[in-house]
Amino acid sequence: MRLLVALLLVSSVSCAEFILQAVDVRITNIQADGSATVRESIKFLIKGEFSKAVYDSGIQTTDDLSVWLNNTRLSEVKQHVNPSIVAINNFRLQPQPRSGCNPFTDTCHGELKFDYSISPVKNESEIISGTGLFIVDQYKPRTTRYILNHNALAFKKTEAGNFILDPEVMLTIEIPQNSGDIMVTPEPNKITGNAYTWSDMVLVRLSVVFEAEESIEKEVSRFFSDFLRSIQ
Repeated sequence: MRLLVALLLVSSVSCAEFILQAVDVRITNIQADGSATVRESIKFLIKGEFSKAVYDSGIQTTDDLSVWLNNTRLSEVKQHVNPSIVAINNFRLQPQPRSGCNPFTDTCHGELKFDYSISPVKNESEIISGTGLFIVDQYKPRTTRYILNHNALAFKKTEAGNFILDPEVMLTIEIPQNSGDIMVTPEPNKITGNAYTWSDMVLVRLSVVFEAEESIEKEVSRFFSDFLRSIQ
């Protein structure tokens, strides 16, 4: 009986049909050490009764993203960051109920929403050089420069190593408020406040650089905190 159930499940997955519609990757809440929050949404069309059953079964039985990758056979069902370059924590997956079903075409819409935090990789308490979404450079006493680390992202690439964003793929990086000397290339499709969005292009030499200046009050407070800590 168990073998029969397993065979039916394998059959349903192999017959399932999912069509990618949209991938939305949004990076927000960038912190002083280059840590950030990533929110992703992956939308697709579900075709046929087998596909609907597979989708519903996934919602009820698992929050493992690798299972969704296996069930949908969509390569974009993944975290769009490199786990060898960033530490991933607090992963939370929220599959959405089927919506917009059309009985004439036997289709429904599905969506996977998930979010997680990323930070530089540490060896005990020391940050490993070259890791993290942003390279942090405190090149002046109260000024820190943040430089996007290309190796931290995981989108399709050209042979030259440039990221490929298909028409259905969107990347948004939200730079902290009050940042200065912002330099962003190539030109985004859309700029909304401090959020820069790219889609449907090859990101040739993608560069996101900005600076953050610490107030004198914070610098003084940090000095005395470090001083008291050294005495203790």
